[in-house]
Amino acid sequence: MEACLLENGEHVGGGAGATPQLKPVPVEVDTLKGRVALVTGGGWNIGRAIALRLARDGATVIIASRNRDNLSETVEYARQRDLDLRSHVCDLTDPQGVEGLFRDIWASEGRVDILACLAGGFGAGAALPDTDPREWMGVFARNVYTTYLCCRKALPGMLERKRGDILTCAGGGAFFPMVGVHATAYASAKAAICRFTDQLYAENMEVPDLRINCIEPGMTLSPIDLERIEEEEKASGRPHPAREMNHSPEDGAELARFLLSPAAKILNGRILSVDEDWWRDPVAVQQVGKGDLYRLRRNYL
Repeated sequence: MEACLLENGEHVGGGAGATPQLKPVPVEVDTLKGRVALVTGGGWNIGRAIALRLARDGATVIIASRNRDNLSETVEYARQRDLDLRSHVCDLTDPQGVEGLFRDIWASEGRVDILACLAGGFGAGAALPDTDPREWMGVFARNVYTTYLCCRKALPGMLERKRGDILTCAGGGAFFPMVGVHATAYASAKAAICRFTDQLYAENMEVPDLRINCIEPGMTLSPIDLERIEEEEKASGRPHPAREMNHSPEDGAELARFLLSPAAKILNGRILSVDEDWWRDPVAVQQVGKGDLYRLRRNYL
């Protein structure tokens, strides 16, 4: 069971749980009551934390992934806390599977107001000459193609209503070399998501109440990663260096919730990271929103 954040801020589960790096900053936000949110990859780690956060804020949340066990675990956690959250088992790399997912949501809810694309993950972690081409492309499919397929289905309704929120998910590999690991597939996929977000916003910027942004949740070790690190620490007798850089899944959820709030209304087509603090300052948010910063990290001086 991975670490989850209770309403009182305490963590449960995942004995070696990730340590939050950031002190939560109160943000004046409206309620999400009455809004329908789809969170892909919502049964696990960052996706789970975001789904639970949106449900706590009053949204009707549907989580989707291929892993039935993870989805069931998240739904049960939500059920015990009277949160409106349900699941849909779906291969998000399959256009027909995504079609069925949205058909199910439209039949029960009539719309998707919020789409958070968290499905993805690492893979093809060998030196480039040793990679399996199908595995390499699979990493791209799980990250980029799933984002494309879901945005393709959610966007028409948002454009018709002239309102909606889309969150995509980048990773540190999109911006910086990942030293000591083979990650050409992962880094390329995350960089592509950033450019996809930027372009999708540019093509729809005339719709003022449609927000399309990307979160970079920092290194967020999964429960499996944490178990492996614990074993290494037992063998070495020293803390693992990854712990210093690790974020809790709730750090990413806090950033996602900020981007869905009125406090972030001026930000669109941006890529925001949990490792930066400026978005916690309303004055800085207004300054950034008036320019072209944090779109693929380019500057106009």
